[in-house]
Amino acid sequence: MSSYTDSMCYETFIRRAFKCDYNWHNSKNAYFQNLIETENGSNSTKHLGSYDKQLVAIKKNIDKAIDKFLKSKPTAEEATNLNDFKAKLAPAYYTDEIMGLLNEGVRNTARFRDL
Repeated sequence: MSSYTDSMCYETFIRRAFKCDYNWHNSKNAYFQNLIETENGSNSTKHLGSYDKQLVAIKKNIDKAIDKFLKSKPTAEEATNLNDFKAKLAPAYYTDEIMGLLNEGVRNTARFRDL
């Protein structure tokens, strides 16, 4: 898979949470794609910032999206899953970990897709 394809789970999760268009609420998948590429050794850090700096911003965006879902009247199961996501996101450091959580989050919030 490419970093573009891998990063779509980020955009999907953020856009679904805020019911927004491309790049509202920092939803553009390029942000996560840049994080993946920086982790893989890209030397774009001059204009993007360090991996750690990008990671903090990405996790903050995801955390806001989780909070938004939690305010959207989730079912008990959805709320439990979102709270688990939030707890697992905090210590996550590698993009593979975060992608796994995001993919699970996208599945868990499928009901919100068409609202």
